[in-house]
Amino acid sequence: MLGISVLSKLGQAPKTRAFWALIAVIGTSSAAMAAESQGWYATGTLGLASQSDQQLSYSRPGTAGVVTPTIPLDTGLVAGGAIGRYVGEAWRIEAEFMYQSVDHPVFTLAAGGPSGDGNYASTSIAVNALREFDLFGSPSTRTYAGLGAVYATEVDLDFESGGVERSFSGSGTGIQALLGARYAFGERAFVDTGIRYLLVSNVDLDGEEGAVGRIKADYEPLALTVSFGWRF
Repeated sequence: MLGISVLSKLGQAPKTRAFWALIAVIGTSSAAMAAESQGWYATGTLGLASQSDQQLSYSRPGTAGVVTPTIPLDTGLVAGGAIGRYVGEAWRIEAEFMYQSVDHPVFTLAAGGPSGDGNYASTSIAVNALREFDLFGSPSTRTYAGLGAVYATEVDLDFESGGVERSFSGSGTGIQALLGARYAFGERAFVDTGIRYLLVSNVDLDGEEGAVGRIKADYEPLALTVSFGWRF
């Protein structure tokens, strides 16, 4: 009974009440930060992709040796989306799907091989790990850097001439690097601007749709992106 009486009096003291009020505020803030740091989010991405000219290794049945032409590549587009989750205050993990494509002008792969203009494109899935930094000293803006493990579900090189398309396609694994900044609009909406580089090395592209032979090449687009996202 004495202990209960003492605690009751302490609870009624002004300084003690202030102390417990402070503890309650800190607890509420910590819970809110934990909820935010572990929250889920989704993004939709659009952007501009480019790729340097690529050397191709082309071989086909009935011919000796390998032809190694260099195909000129231009700009194109990137589009996709991701679902992610914060793990801690600075780290987040996300799964993404992305389509990237760059154009090429009229090009002849080899004597007797396919010719025409077209694109060099891919679809891919990836798991990214990203670390955020408070580079600008703003509660609304966070910069980030990250790496991703990528599976290119399809890499496709097309040649179109006279309304006829011939293509080579394959799949492979790769890595990507991501840098950018994320700006929050209120508690849920945000916009993300970034740069990403994907590398899938020595992917084998087999002929299809009338194309014969195999191409071995690197796929390495560099893209500037804008993403719009929502926390939930």
